[in-house]
Amino acid sequence: MKHLTNIKDIEQTLSENRLCLFFIKAPDCGVCNVMLDKVGAVADQFPSVFSFYTDIREEPLTAGRFLVFSGPTVLLLMDGKEVYRGSGFINMEELEMKMGVYSSETIAADKNPTNLT
Repeated sequence: MKHLTNIKDIEQTLSENRLCLFFIKAPDCGVCNVMLDKVGAVADQFPSVFSFYTDIREEPLTAGRFLVFSGPTVLLLMDGKEVYRGSGFINMEELEMKMGVYSSETIAADKNPTNLT
């Protein structure tokens, strides 16, 4: 997972990638570190999903922009819109299932683009 440290880079990443997995961790949070490793392992199974993380201390604006009240929080965003959120002890099976569904939709859309003209 890529480490992003400012809101500008985060916003740019979301605008440039159709499907993103965004992990937000808190400083000195043991659960955050364990869950980051687990979420990263799931993310590795989906190369079509751009995965990144940030530490809330490095970029405090993240909390307000994404309404994050505790760490860890994981967001799955499609076309910049949240389609899944997990916090605390994140359910890895549920996350993996959601990533599978949305990455399949993304791949199908890329293979069959709609011609609007």
